[in-house]
Amino acid sequence: MKETYLSRDFRETAAQRFPAQAKELNAAFDARLNALLAENAGAGKEKQYHLKRQILPGIAAYETLQRVMPKEEALQTVHGYVERLARTSHQQLAALLHIPGLYRLVPGVFVKSTRSVFGPAAGFAPKELQTGNGVWRVDMMECPYHDTCTEYGCPELCRCFCDSDDISYSGLHPKLIWERSMTLGRGNDRCDFCMKTIK
Repeated sequence: MKETYLSRDFRETAAQRFPAQAKELNAAFDARLNALLAENAGAGKEKQYHLKRQILPGIAAYETLQRVMPKEEALQTVHGYVERLARTSHQQLAALLHIPGLYRLVPGVFVKSTRSVFGPAAGFAPKELQTGNGVWRVDMMECPYHDTCTEYGCPELCRCFCDSDDISYSGLHPKLIWERSMTLGRGNDRCDFCMKTIK
């Protein structure tokens, strides 16, 4: 299993904050992650992409950190890892959108990526409401981030990933509006995604 941003950040926390226990914490993290990967080995490759890159390392880090810190602090620590990546991604996207007119393509890119990366094969259930004329509006009725976190008894962890969307996509460009009032991870019955251009 190659390192993910979550495993790297976890190891950094272990080394900096718990140097005496770092070796033991890394071993516990690796053992837990390997067990989670084995339990989910039957998932298709589209779902594995999300499981391996974020969901399972997130669960392993969250559970392992609770050995050395209170649950809420462990949650905030993992949230920090996800948030840092989201802020970087926001900066890169915003910089790219300085290219004149490029912002107009964003809703269409979201349509394509929902169909390829966030579709039923990956464990999502997107309901397309509007996909065209500078609007991407989708209700996500099921999500493997929410389902997997709930299945492993940590539904609260899913909010880290919900928050990362808002950090990544809010305020990217003056003529792009990102909207979402509900998410499965925050206890609603769907995620109501919308990215649209302003004329």
